[in-house]
Amino acid sequence: MNNLFSITFILLIAMAVVLPLHTAYADDDYIEARRLHESGEILPLENILEKIRLTYPGKVLEIELDKKAGKIVYEVEILGKDGVVREIYINAKTGQLLYEKKDD
Repeated sequence: MNNLFSITFILLIAMAVVLPLHTAYADDDYIEARRLHESGEILPLENILEKIRLTYPGKVLEIELDKKAGKIVYEVEILGKDGVVREIYINAKTGQLLYEKKDD
C-alpha cells in the first residue's frame, strides 16, 4: 500500500511541474498570434472561418497557426457534415486556400 502511495505522489508532483509548462506554451502562442494580427501579418481568425464554412460546412475540431514554406498558415481541422475529417490550409495573410486533405 505504501508503494502505491509513493507512485501516486510522484505522479501528482510530475503533473504539477508539467501542466504549468504546457499552459505557458499556449500563452506564448496566443501572444504571438495577437502580435501577428495587430501588425497586419495575418487576417483575423473569424474572417478565415467565415470563408472556410462556405465551402466546408461542419464542426471545427482544431486550429493551428504554423509556418510552411515561409508562409504563415492557418491549419483548420473540420469534421464535415459528411462525416469526413479534413485539414484545410489557408494562407493567414491573404486568406487564400492553399490546399485541403482528408485526415486518415
